Amino acid sequence: MYFTRKGKGGRGIVGFHGWSGDHTTFLPLMERLPEAVSFYSYDLPGCGRSPEPVRWEIREVARDVAKELLALGRENLTLVGSCTGGLMAVFVARELAEMGRGGVVGRLVLIDPFAECPWYFRIFLIPVLGGIMYATSFANPLGRWFTNLMLREKRTGNVNLTESFRSANHRSTLAYLRMLVAGGVPEQFRELKVPAVIVCGERTFGAVRQGVERWRRVWPEASVQVLPGVGHLPIDEGTEMVERILFAGA
Repeated sequence: MYFTRKGKGGRGIVGFHGWSGDHTTFLPLMERLPEAVSFYSYDLPGCGRSPEPVRWEIREVARDVAKELLALGRENLTLVGSCTGGLMAVFVARELAEMGRGGVVGRLVLIDPFAECPWYFRIFLIPVLGGIMYATSFANPLGRWFTNLMLREKRTGNVNLTESFRSANHRSTLAYLRMLVAGGVPEQFRELKVPAVIVCGERTFGAVRQGVERWRRVWPEASVQVLPGVGHLPIDEGTEMVERILFAGA
C-alpha cells in the first residue's frame, strides 16, 4: 500500500481517507503537524497509488491494512478515519485485536463517520440503473458540478464535495460501497475496547448524525465533538478545530 509520511515524532497517527479519496485527504492537517507527531496517510487498497485487493471483502481488506500497520513497527497509534474511512479504521482495529496485537492501536478518531452505508449510496449498486446514476452524478464534470451544487447545504465556503471523484478509480469506489453494505452493523464492535473520539460537522448529512448517535450507543464512553458551522468535510472546513482535537497534548 502507498502512504506518505510527515514528521519524525514519537506519537504516531495513521489516516484513512473516505469514499473516492486518497492520501491527500489529510494534507491540511499534515501541514500543521506538531513536532511530537509522525503522520502516515494511506491510499487504501484500490485507491490512489495502491493496487486493488485480491478480493473485495471488508475483513480481508482490513486484515491486509492491519498487516501494513504492523510493518511500521509502532505501538499506540491513533487511527483517524474520514467519512467511510472511519469504518475502515474500526475494522482494522478489530483485526489487530484479533491478531493479538491490540496494543498497536491506542485511539480511534472518526471524522464525520457513517455507521453503515446510507441508502443514497446503495442506490448506485442497483443493477444497470445504479451504474447510470453513478456515472451521471460522479463520473463526468457536469454531473459532479451539479451534485456539488445540490449539496451546498452540507458544505461551507468553496469546499467541493465531489472534487475527489475527478481522479478516483470508479471501479474501486463502487467496490467499496459493496463491501460496506456487506460489512454488517456497527453493533458488532461493542467488544472493541479502544478509546474513541467521534467528530462531526454541525451541517453534515442526516445519515452521519444518525450514525454518530449509533456509535455513541455502541461505545457509551466515546467522546463526541460537534463542530459548529462545519459541513461534511471537517478536515477542510474546520481544520483548526480538528487539529486541536487530533493533536491534543502533542
